[in-house]
This record gives sequence, C-alpha cells and structure tokens, in this order.
Amino acid sequence: MAGIDNLLSPEELDALTAGLSDGSIEADTGLNSEVMAMRHDLTNEDSSLGVNIGAVDMINERFIRQFRLGLLEVLRTTPKVSMADVKIMKFGEYLKDLSAPLSVNTIRLNPLRGYSMAVIEPSIVFAALDNFFGGFGRGFDKLPPGRLFTPTETSIIKIMLDVLFGSLKEAWAPILAISCEHVSSEINPQFAQIADENDLVIVSRFTADLGRDVSGNVDLVYPYSALKPIRDLLRSRV
Repeated sequence: MAGIDNLLSPEELDALTAGLSDGSIEADTGLNSEVMAMRHDLTNEDSSLGVNIGAVDMINERFIRQFRLGLLEVLRTTPKVSMADVKIMKFGEYLKDLSAPLSVNTIRLNPLRGYSMAVIEPSIVFAALDNFFGGFGRGFDKLPPGRLFTPTETSIIKIMLDVLFGSLKEAWAPILAISCEHVSSEINPQFAQIADENDLVIVSRFTADLGRDVSGNVDLVYPYSALKPIRDLLRSRV
C-alpha cells in the first residue's frame, strides 16, 4: 500500500475526475469488471445460501407415498394426500397464521439438531376417528373454543403420529437414518416453541382428504438450524 506521501493532490484529483467525465481516461478496465455483486446482510441468515429446497421436496414426495399407505392400513380408507411448496419463513410468521385449538406435537428427529413440530388440524383427527370406527370420514371442521381432545381422539392422534413417524423414517432413509421421538403435545401452537420468533423454519404442508368433503392440513416444521449442518448431504442427493 502506498504511503501517505503518495496520495494525490487536490489538483490531481480534479484532473482525474475531469478525465473520467469527458472519456479521455478509460474506466472499468480492471479485472472481473463485469461480475455482479450480491448484497448479503451478515445479521440476517440467508436461506438461499444454505438448505437445498429441492432435496426437501424429494423427501416430501417419498413421505406422501408412505403416509398414504400407512393411513390406508390403519383407517381402511384410501386417503388423498397432496403437498404444497416448501416454504422458508420466520417462525413468528408461521405461528401468526395458526389458530388454536390444533394438535401441535413437538418431536425430536435424531440426529437432527433441536426440535421439530408436527401440526395436525382437528378436521383430520375427526375424519380419521370416523373412518377408524367404520364411518365415511365425517367430522367437525374444528374444535369449539376451550374444548380439549378426548382420550379417544388423543389415541387417534397417536396412531396418526406413529404412521407419520414411520413415513418420515422411510422418506429420510436414502439421505440419513433418523429416529423419531414424541416430546410433547399442545393445542395452542404458541406453547410449542421450537425456535425463536425471528429464527427461520422450513415448513412442509400436506393436505389430506380422508372423507366426504373433509380435508385438512398436516404441517411438518423443521428449524432451519436443524437442516443447515447437513446441507451438503442434501445437495449431493439432488
């Protein structure tokens, strides 16, 4: 680096500016002058630099097949299951679109870091319950305010979680061997804090149709910090 004595004088700076303005001095002649720069805020975690969403889509496609087969086996009905686009958002933004009561289940997917969440809408629970006892999948759209799930409904939720865990294990198998553990259940999503409000989460939403005009959502929510350490492994499988 040149010393302070080699700095340009004001007259030389004026002459340089004038030369650049009238074109007598060529500009943009350095190396990589055509390279586009990308702005990156170091205080805000950028999802585009980490987890490959295509890999999560592939996992979800395998999950749907296994989940459909699992529900068919326990409910004796052929459910229709579809998935929405995977979204990366702040945990607080995800929570604000949910309204209690719901079946909110905190789960652990070893060896992934931290806790994940499985959210089942009540309409799915009621339709599954009706199917389980030989009905046609009728049920309520949602729980009345203040009402908790009955022991029978809780048993159906456990059966569905067992199917979900088995499906997740099979879906992840080509990438990573995982084991699923149920940690806790809530009806208010505000009580299931798997991440801070401003932390990023990866949301996979599946819509299931289990009966006559009865459909609902099942959400799988991974903390972004859980998948980021294995981002190279996910990228290599796409």
